[in-house]
Amino acid sequence: MAAAPAYPYYNYAKTGYGLIWGFTDCMAKKGPALVTEDKTLIGCDPVSGRAQEVNLCWQQLCLANAYDIEIAKSADFNIKVVDWVVEDTCNPALFFFPEDVTSPCAFFPAGASAQWFASTFPAVPAGSAIGSFGNLECGHTYFWRVKARECATTQVIRSPWSAARSFTVKAGLPVTTPYFGPQLLAPNNGCLGCPVQPVSFSWSPFKETTKYKFVLASDAAMTQVVKEAEVTTTAYEYDGKLNNSTNYFWRIMAEEPAPSEWSATFSFQTEAAPPEAPGPAPAAPTPIWVWVVIAIGAILVIVTLVLIFKTRRV
Repeated sequence: MAAAPAYPYYNYAKTGYGLIWGFTDCMAKKGPALVTEDKTLIGCDPVSGRAQEVNLCWQQLCLANAYDIEIAKSADFNIKVVDWVVEDTCNPALFFFPEDVTSPCAFFPAGASAQWFASTFPAVPAGSAIGSFGNLECGHTYFWRVKARECATTQVIRSPWSAARSFTVKAGLPVTTPYFGPQLLAPNNGCLGCPVQPVSFSWSPFKETTKYKFVLASDAAMTQVVKEAEVTTTAYEYDGKLNNSTNYFWRIMAEEPAPSEWSATFSFQTEAAPPEAPGPAPAAPTPIWVWVVIAIGAILVIVTLVLIFKTRRV
């Protein structure tokens, strides 16, 4: 038997010489198994016109702890929207490391923008394919897939891509709001001739709000409060009677589960007081000719009586 090479790191007394070591490559044959259901529907954020929170989950592949994620508008991934790890890098600082290694997931917050991504993942260069991440627009279908990029043993290794799945962001339209906070609806700002009773107020719902604060005042500074109330709906009906021809101001804010900014302050003017009902019409004066006829009749009666008395004496 030939003498073994004199390598200093062999312990010949314990290991001997000529042993064969083997290992199984569990990343070379298949990619990670996806958990998030195919053709999932994602809500649309009405303010930004982009997707609400998107969660993409898969099973851990062997001992993988870092991954590459691709999201595209085409099934062949030619139109990429998100490429978390570009192909031509092996820099582990740019890999995606899930919070839970054994149950990996990636999430994209509602209406996320490039600014959010840059502040959350500053290691990713601004010029990368995901520098403009967050363009998950409403009314679109997207395709996604993942593959392993690093093991827990710090080996940088690529697995095959997982099967591709899709999700669809529901249709919606971006809404531009003129101010922060809930949006007031009725009575509209500058309304004239509003009724004094009953008076109904309404506003658009504020996301996930369960309680609102309503304030009605007679001055723009909202110091002369007429009514203050807490309501659980997006409408309120004032149970009193307002003054006629008076300007009023109102606003609301979300209170629960978290307070919001005050809405804009809307003003309106109540209707004028109705005119007083006219009284009974005065009686028309008696015409003069009536009085003349009455006088003549009276004279004739007197003359007739005088003649009767004289005739009887004779």
